[in-house]
Amino acid sequence: MPHFASGFSGGPEAVIPSCSSIRSITKNRSILTKGFPEPLNKTDNPILSDMLEACKLTGPFYSLCFLPDGFGGAASAFAGELEPVYRETLSHYADFHSPRIQRKLDIVVVSAGRLMGTDLYHAIRVVSNVMGAVKKEGTIILVAECSAGVGDSVFLDYARRFRAPKELSTELRHRFKLGGHVSLFLQEALEKCRIQLVSVLPELFVRDTFNLKPSQTASEAVQKAVRVEGKESKILIVPRGDFTVPTMES
Repeated sequence: MPHFASGFSGGPEAVIPSCSSIRSITKNRSILTKGFPEPLNKTDNPILSDMLEACKLTGPFYSLCFLPDGFGGAASAFAGELEPVYRETLSHYADFHSPRIQRKLDIVVVSAGRLMGTDLYHAIRVVSNVMGAVKKEGTIILVAECSAGVGDSVFLDYARRFRAPKELSTELRHRFKLGGHVSLFLQEALEKCRIQLVSVLPELFVRDTFNLKPSQTASEAVQKAVRVEGKESKILIVPRGDFTVPTMES
């Protein structure tokens, strides 16, 4: 499935982060201070390149990759050497989970899904999958229950301490901490578009701490967004945001 840092979860994660020290994982994720990769980008992703290099240093792997069907099953499976199998799986991913759109939309409603929507720390990553589908200064409505709360203390700490991505990026380049990279992603996303959050988190907390616009229901959020974007707004609904990456028609 898509991953906001490495591009996709799967094979290369066998070493980083699966069996690596916190120091190695931190070093890998610190690369994000130089920029976040676009979804579906499997050729120009320094995070992924670093993970693949770690796999090569560890030794040969026999890899079995499953392409999820989005309903708890597998659409297909691929086996063999780690990197070729991983890239072969990715080459088929778009056929299942990357619907084509003719234009960017004013409003994108995206569900974080049951797993990613458990807490805000994971749910906010789903925004990466639909950033390419929303107009600049448009609105993304993230539907995530967040029943487990924020989910990460470092993420929360940086959200409280830093309000501008430039300041946070400078801090992370000097003193990187895991969790801070998710806060940086959120702040950079907020510079490109408005983000509404439909969750069980307290509205004042959501607004003041994370600079997100809270709503109690998706319907309420859409009504608010239409008032801002206009009655002629075009809306895209992405029910499986954890799997789906809408892309522009070429």
